[in-house]
Amino acid sequence: MVATLIDVSLQIGFGVCCLWAVKSSGAVGGVSTFVDHGSPSLTSLGFIAPWLVMLQIGMGAALRYKLMGAISHVAGAMLVGGFLLYFATGVMSPAPKGHPARSASIVLLWMVLVQVVLGIAAYVVRFGQGTNNALPDTRIFTIAHILTSAVALGAVWVLAEFVRASSRKQEAAGLPPTGAHVSS
Repeated sequence: MVATLIDVSLQIGFGVCCLWAVKSSGAVGGVSTFVDHGSPSLTSLGFIAPWLVMLQIGMGAALRYKLMGAISHVAGAMLVGGFLLYFATGVMSPAPKGHPARSASIVLLWMVLVQVVLGIAAYVVRFGQGTNNALPDTRIFTIAHILTSAVALGAVWVLAEFVRASSRKQEAAGLPPTGAHVSS
């Protein structure tokens, strides 16, 4: 149990370092704003996303230390991965080209893709190991999967911070709310 907590703490610590680096660099301060047309808002999705990733990291550590089964982690990965894809693509639509939030969402999309591929590889190699096979050692994919999850958490926190700093709801931007009828 202690090893699980240390494992999770290191990954979350890396994510916190990424967030701290972006906040302390001043990169968030001078970004242009964009209108958030979404419902739910991108800001609320950005608030939820890091918590889901941390939950998934915890479930992965619990799986590695045999505190839970693989099905829960795999099902959670599908749900969290889908949520992160929804969040990242939701940012790409309103954020203009060259905006840091758009760049961070592209990084997050790639991290999710790499994370899923490494997770599948670790799963296949782990359950396909036998005495007469040519599959590589499962530790290679597992360690890469763990490291990528830390980078993905950092990417989620960076994206959430850029969204928090630069997205504005339609009403705050002076536009009528979605579905409102404008009289002529």
